[in-house]
Amino acid sequence: MCYRWRGYDCPYPIAFGRLRGAHQKPRPWPGSGKCWEEVKVSMDVSLNTIFELAKFLKKRTVAITGRADPAAFKALLTARDRGWLDPLACGQSLEPLRPQMDLLLPNADIREARDGVLELLENGKVEALLDTGPLDEDLFSFLDHLAATDNGTRVISYVSVFRSVRNGRLTLFTDTLIHTSPSLKEKAGIIQNAASVAEALGIEHPKVAALGPIEIVNPAIPSTVDAAALAKMAERGQLGDVIVEGPLAMDNAESAEAAHHKGIESPVPGDVDIYLFPDLDSALLSTQFVRCLGPFEVAGVVAGTKAPVIIHSPADSPESWLHNIVLGLLQGKRI
Repeated sequence: MCYRWRGYDCPYPIAFGRLRGAHQKPRPWPGSGKCWEEVKVSMDVSLNTIFELAKFLKKRTVAITGRADPAAFKALLTARDRGWLDPLACGQSLEPLRPQMDLLLPNADIREARDGVLELLENGKVEALLDTGPLDEDLFSFLDHLAATDNGTRVISYVSVFRSVRNGRLTLFTDTLIHTSPSLKEKAGIIQNAASVAEALGIEHPKVAALGPIEIVNPAIPSTVDAAALAKMAERGQLGDVIVEGPLAMDNAESAEAAHHKGIESPVPGDVDIYLFPDLDSALLSTQFVRCLGPFEVAGVVAGTKAPVIIHSPADSPESWLHNIVLGLLQGKRI
């Protein structure tokens, strides 16, 4: 059974219209001369290339808190064996790891273990945290402590990373975990955080699409007003070395031709590195939808903290723990 998307053949049934006839000749994927099936087979959409970047990292001491998670522990031991980190388990729930690594705070519950790690981070005895516990208020409170600076509190956000099937490039979605409905000020911080992650991944002068439901500024739709303000802020250098265009609807962001048709002339459409979503609902749903489209690996990283914090969000692929570890360590290099 084949399906069609925007006139192109696709083997995936998610949200696509049914092909009118099995005898129809597949149309090529835009700009590739290949049908979707050929592109899917020939293009590497894995994130394993980021492992090459890990070879240049200094080994870090990473504290582990949370619950027993076989997938996380397997990734952790793999990272240790590759020389990326020295693990240090913290808390009663991680007693099963004692044969494989040192265990601190053996009588502490998850919350107490996190508090203990915060002190270890402040004293420089550990350099990062990997947490397999629940994504609860206690964890977010911990993140707030790591966002505090002498000049106030930095914005914390979550950046999801995957490789585009269209052109094979690394693509970033944000914020996919923390801010339910970010303010303009928070969106500015979210862009700066994502730009930091992009830089750690070797993406220079990242292009940011500030998304909205429509591509024109409508005072009745706050996300379009915020997007326009962010584009102007970036134009005046207030957001660092980024190019921001907005508001952009998703079709304008994905296609320079569609943007041109709507009167938008910008280097961002069709060449987006970072997608800034207006709220958590749209960000998380879009990321999960991407995972449904094919064999995509989606990893993620917390950005904005003083020390790397490695977690696993609902947007991440189940097998992405090792990628998340590398992203966290790479992000730590930028802090």
